Amino acid sequence: MMLLLNRLLVSFKRCVRSPYTAVMAGIMILLSSISFLMPSSKSSAYIPVAILNLDGSREASSAVQNLRDSESVFSFYEVESEDEMYKDFASGNCSIGYIFPDKLIEKSARLNSVPRIRVVTTPASVLSEMATEEVFGALFEYIIPCIIKAAASEEGMVIDGDFRERAKEIFDEVMTEGEVYRLEELETASYGKVTREEKLSVPVYKFAGFFIWMAALLGCLSYLNDTDNKIYLRMGTAGRIYMGLILPLCYVLPVAAASLVSFFIAGIEFSFFHVAGYCVLSIVLSFLIGSVFVFLPGNFRRSAVFAAVLPTYLILSLVFGGILFNLASYSRVIAVFSKMFPPFLF
Repeated sequence: MMLLLNRLLVSFKRCVRSPYTAVMAGIMILLSSISFLMPSSKSSAYIPVAILNLDGSREASSAVQNLRDSESVFSFYEVESEDEMYKDFASGNCSIGYIFPDKLIEKSARLNSVPRIRVVTTPASVLSEMATEEVFGALFEYIIPCIIKAAASEEGMVIDGDFRERAKEIFDEVMTEGEVYRLEELETASYGKVTREEKLSVPVYKFAGFFIWMAALLGCLSYLNDTDNKIYLRMGTAGRIYMGLILPLCYVLPVAAASLVSFFIAGIEFSFFHVAGYCVLSIVLSFLIGSVFVFLPGNFRRSAVFAAVLPTYLILSLVFGGILFNLASYSRVIAVFSKMFPPFLF
């Protein structure tokens, strides 16, 4: 037992003095500091909606201005051309757009020939129906009088002040009851000051998973190097298993501790049990890899072969571990292939 404890102490000292451990811990602290010091940018929680108004009438301009001044979840803004609107779609600045045709208000009185408002949407515009309610709610205030005027002229009715007042009352009653368009859900809350703070995402958490796995592999390399140097000849099977697990553990503990510190600095939410479970998984997998190399036939240095393969595998872990790229957007084959690299699970 004293021999095993002595080997544990020697292994831990070797790990702490290793430049790789210092570099990994330093990078984790540096990344968390960058994430903490990164200035946040405020952005509006509005859903931008573009409007191209080709109707130059005063009524149409007033309707657009009312939409721009409204305090709802939508942020209506005006564009000068279809090209400008489509550029906003392409850049992701907008997902809903409305094009008012020429003489929209004037021709609205003739119900059989009303020019159609073009609605341009993208797959991201899940709230386009609610935006349409607001747009038509703003237009009805100017369209309805045109319809009433045209209908009254056909019937030979005189449109005086009383008639206009009564028509307005009827219109207000219909709109209030929500029988034309249901606007109550949009009117119950004011979104005028809703903003959110965002920071450039620094993958501190994913790099922690990569470095923990890298530390476990370095522990495996240390175990193979000791095996090549015949250090464990006097140990039985239990002792070799002990050292095969202890060496990766000695390398993992400092990196895991530095990762936890970096999470606190960067304000990253994490589960201690998930981190601990991942560390155990990394240690066990590295032990299994080391065992495979130990029992390979042939008279050669296992540690040299493992050291030659290790850089390539770590590069693949960095690429396919979901650290630098979002593998969810790739094919299913790549997603399955990425599961060969433990950082993908962290």
